[in-house]
Amino acid sequence: MERRSLIAALGGLALLGGAVVVLRDESAPPRPQAFERFLDERVEYVPDTQRVATPTDLRLTALDRTSLRASWTAADGIGHGGFEVRWNGETRLVRGTGTELTDLDANADTTVEVRALDALGGRSDPATAKAVPRLAYDDTWLDGLMVPLDLFDGPEALDPRRWRVFDRGDTDCLHLRPVNGERLEVDCDRVDLQSNVPLRFGPPAPDGAVARVSLTTDGPVGDLTDESAVLIALLPEPVQDLGHLEEPFPPGVLVLRITPFGARFLLGGAPLGETSGTYPPPTSGVRHRWELRVLPGSVVASRDGVDVASAPVELPWTSARARLAFRQARGTHLDTFGLGGVPGTPAPGSVAPLGVSGTDSGGVSLGNVANSQLAGASSVRVVASVVAERAAPITVELGTRSAPAVFMPPDRGLDPARPAVVHADFPLPSPDSNPQVRVSSDGGLSVYAAHLVIADGPDARHPLPRLVTRPLPDPRVPSPAVSAVHETAGEPADRLPDRGRLRLTVELADTRAREVAAVKGVEVDLDGERIAVLPTNGSAGGRHGFLVDLDGLAGDRHELDVRVVPVDERHDVQSYQQPFEIRPL
Repeated sequence: MERRSLIAALGGLALLGGAVVVLRDESAPPRPQAFERFLDERVEYVPDTQRVATPTDLRLTALDRTSLRASWTAADGIGHGGFEVRWNGETRLVRGTGTELTDLDANADTTVEVRALDALGGRSDPATAKAVPRLAYDDTWLDGLMVPLDLFDGPEALDPRRWRVFDRGDTDCLHLRPVNGERLEVDCDRVDLQSNVPLRFGPPAPDGAVARVSLTTDGPVGDLTDESAVLIALLPEPVQDLGHLEEPFPPGVLVLRITPFGARFLLGGAPLGETSGTYPPPTSGVRHRWELRVLPGSVVASRDGVDVASAPVELPWTSARARLAFRQARGTHLDTFGLGGVPGTPAPGSVAPLGVSGTDSGGVSLGNVANSQLAGASSVRVVASVVAERAAPITVELGTRSAPAVFMPPDRGLDPARPAVVHADFPLPSPDSNPQVRVSSDGGLSVYAAHLVIADGPDARHPLPRLVTRPLPDPRVPSPAVSAVHETAGEPADRLPDRGRLRLTVELADTRAREVAAVKGVEVDLDGERIAVLPTNGSAGGRHGFLVDLDGLAGDRHELDVRVVPVDERHDVQSYQQPFEIRPL
């Protein structure tokens, strides 16, 4: 058991040249700023014996003329301690097997070195590659796409002439990050962006596609990896005017669901025989180019030119709107978007949320619409999600005008246990100033969500969305994943026998962060008393094991506190508390 170190001249305690050489007891806690290795008498450190090895298959590719994406393979297939990437005098620590280097000189050679790290900060020899960003960039992906492309690099990128934004209306869902200029970042759990440019089928391209959608993104990233998703959806009329896209999808709606683990197609109202594939999980800041291709009799999805999903389907329409929906994907960046098919001009339309402002026995008031919202528009559609206690006709009112509500597909009628979406259209201009929107029925109506879809005319003017540029986040200090079990019986740490040893495993393995903060070391306390300090010499993470003697601990509740200390003291210390209880035998 490694408990103490000997700092002395050979031969132990001696007197040499007037200097006193003494034994130093490592079981004494270190000075606060020294961060020296310390293990209590009750603790044994179990090192990870995996040998650090040079990464293999280092590749440099480019998605534009001033960036390079570096990707590699961990020689051991795992890469417990992460990787160190060096280029142009800069250094970055990452946990995954890829990173993107941006704001490079388009015409200059860039040399990239990647080293594997072990849990204690040991470095391997480097894997090295060199590329000129402009020469590495392949622009053939533009073939078949209509111009202009949408570049999500500022408020103008979401001009209402080209995009509708569906959000909750009570939060700033989108902002900008300064990466290769600027990139749009999703900052809420649910937001939909819909292109106002129609997607129309054209004659087959050389690859057979009659239409295509291209999206460059690093997503989906987010804290809830099991729920994170980016949806690329094609919505025909009238369901293109739905609010947030939810399952079950209406008939005819084609959805490509992209998750951190795989991609698959879904078609509203119909089963799909399909193939799906997997790929390395996404990493924040590392873009990939997705393409959805519609072919006669099938649809295909690819990532970076490699097909990952397909489905045999004959779509029941030839024109639709493309929508991008983000679910539990905070931190996902958008870069470029394009459509391929028959060239079309935007059909400008904006979305205005409505909210319940009053109810009575005959209906629900959804508030008033400001004249400025309708200025220059040719028509307006009211869309509402409703539940009724009993079947009865529904009427939608805009000021003094009224129209019967029409069910969005699928028309399953009213059900007190299931919401239905209805809509009604009104020409503009309205004869009323700041008209009130109201939904009425004799069926005991409730409205759960509602919005306006405003068809803008050529003279309509709407303010651009407010997109604030925020600095890039600091490198992330890895959070500890802690496991505590008895070394023999494998009993969980909530109740342990009063003998033997506790096996404590601390793993730092956040593979999705764009950049990891260098780790100075790991500290472990037991009931507020320091029992281990482990320097990790600027590592990017890794796995550490400790064996803690249980003999002598009282039959009571105890708590372990594990802390990850970064090299840069400006970053926060990450900690994890693990309680357990001793059960006397």
